[in-house]
Amino acid sequence: MLALLFAALLALSCSCLAQNGTAFTGYGKVPVKTPDSLLRKVHLATGIKEKILALQPLLAFHADHGTTDSVIIYAQQLIGSLNQSDLSAADKRSYQVSLYLILANAYNEEGLYDEALRYYLQGAGIAETTGNSAAVNDNKMGIANVYAARNEHDKAIAAYNDLLSTVQDTQLEHLVYERLGIIFLEQKNLLQAKRYTEKALAYFHQQHQEKKELQAKLTLGIIAELNQQTDEAYAIYNEVKNNAEQHQFFDLYIHAGQRMGDLLMARKDYDNAKVLLSLVYTNALQWNDLEAQLKVLNSLRNLHAVTGDYKNAYALMTQYMGIFREVLNSQNKKEINELEIKYQTAQKEKEILNKESQLNHQRTIKYSLLIGFLIVLLPIIGLLYMYYQKLQAQSKLNATMEEINRQEIAALLKDKELELLKASVTGQEKERKRIAGELHDSIGGNLAAIKLQLSNQTGVNKLETIIRQVNDTYHQVRDLSHDLVPQQFSNTGFTALISGYIRQFNVPGNAIITFQAFPGEEIDQIGASLKVEIYKIIQELITNAQKHSHASKVEIQLTRLDDMLKLQFEDDGRGFSMDTVKFGIGFQNIRERVKLFDGVCTIDSFPSKGTVIDIEIPLNQELHEA
Repeated sequence: MLALLFAALLALSCSCLAQNGTAFTGYGKVPVKTPDSLLRKVHLATGIKEKILALQPLLAFHADHGTTDSVIIYAQQLIGSLNQSDLSAADKRSYQVSLYLILANAYNEEGLYDEALRYYLQGAGIAETTGNSAAVNDNKMGIANVYAARNEHDKAIAAYNDLLSTVQDTQLEHLVYERLGIIFLEQKNLLQAKRYTEKALAYFHQQHQEKKELQAKLTLGIIAELNQQTDEAYAIYNEVKNNAEQHQFFDLYIHAGQRMGDLLMARKDYDNAKVLLSLVYTNALQWNDLEAQLKVLNSLRNLHAVTGDYKNAYALMTQYMGIFREVLNSQNKKEINELEIKYQTAQKEKEILNKESQLNHQRTIKYSLLIGFLIVLLPIIGLLYMYYQKLQAQSKLNATMEEINRQEIAALLKDKELELLKASVTGQEKERKRIAGELHDSIGGNLAAIKLQLSNQTGVNKLETIIRQVNDTYHQVRDLSHDLVPQQFSNTGFTALISGYIRQFNVPGNAIITFQAFPGEEIDQIGASLKVEIYKIIQELITNAQKHSHASKVEIQLTRLDDMLKLQFEDDGRGFSMDTVKFGIGFQNIRERVKLFDGVCTIDSFPSKGTVIDIEIPLNQELHEA
């Protein structure tokens, strides 16, 4: 069934022309297929040197096409064979320099920065002992790339500038220019980003390095888009997409295609945007590229929402959340593998220490007197140790039971506090409305009647003074009644109120915040008390994003579906680890507000992957006005 869907989408997309006459084309099959000639050379290689020479073109092929998993597998196998070979120490070091660099680059592409940094440092150390200055600079470049990937921009820029001051290799110099351009682009310093990227592009074009040239052009396209030069950006993305398709650089093809789709959507060319993004998404599914699927699904979701197709927009949003969690699980598995490697290394070191300890113990066997003393002493020590362990276990058990009891009591108290708070808020709301009605209808009406009667009396100065005082009292009572119930949530459209609040943040230098509410008319009809809490939650989320996330784009979606109100907040900032994060008062307040209405708050985040906050609140008639 999935294959039929691929074929149908590809047939439709490849035959569909844009309104300006340009055809959107894509791959009909997975482009990354290892050439048989390269595999044949590897199988025919016998000695370790022949195998290394045969595997180098294969490693370069997979590195160029972005299949870093294959690079890691082949490089690890080759390093293992090299370490077990009978080559001289000098020959081993010579091959280790290049293999460690290849493996470190692959780990860096996979996001396993600790492992990448470890191999860069080992490679640099071996290169220094062999006097290979070029390899030393390549590893220093890799270390700077790790800093950049971790968003440690100041350390990365310092490392790149240090390379520029010492490097003699023109290729490496322009690779540094390319990386500096990307960093300044992330920092929104578009002038510096363009200057460095254009330097790198000129060199890559001169050297006929197709992939590097296309990467630099893609960066310039993003710069043009951020400078509001959309026509120029679209032309650059189209060129990169077509050339990437021709050379089978599928990662660049996906990125450029998704950018083109977003520009078409910004131009309100929704039909062509849907065709192009569907084609790109189909290829991303074929290649099982989860990162690419996330980007394209996000664009398709926004496209359906803009065109009013809220049902498909919601379905795509659900699919997006599923893939996002799958990416997080994949990242966690990679980190677990990385920790497993470190654990195995530590175990080997421990085994070596144990063997040394055994040798030392064998030497002490010669002293018979000491052995006899130990035979007597060890059982006593064992009994004491067992008794000590028993005391420790009992102490831990007691502490655990006390902690469980304390947590149960705290949970009961917290539930009771929430119930009291909910009852208090409901009572306050009813009391405020009752007082407002009394002030406005009873006291205000009476004062208006007195004013009318006194106005009919003429020619008496005292009466004019009384009328003025009564008039002032009337206005004070009227203002008081309006203050008790916030008019902005009763009279103003709720979605319009949120949009007005968000517009004040959309200034140059801040993150671009988009807000979508569907269906807007039904959302405007929710209760005033829920409106106030949703408004405060959105304020707190935007404040956190501005302070901590360093995001360039923030998307907020408010959806009412059946008897459920769903708020989704997403940014592309630096994110955080769910295992180590400590939520502050702001997030705690958000959770308390959601619990007040029997809602659920879910937070998904990962370092350098952004944050998604999903809030669902049931629309109970007892809690909200219709």
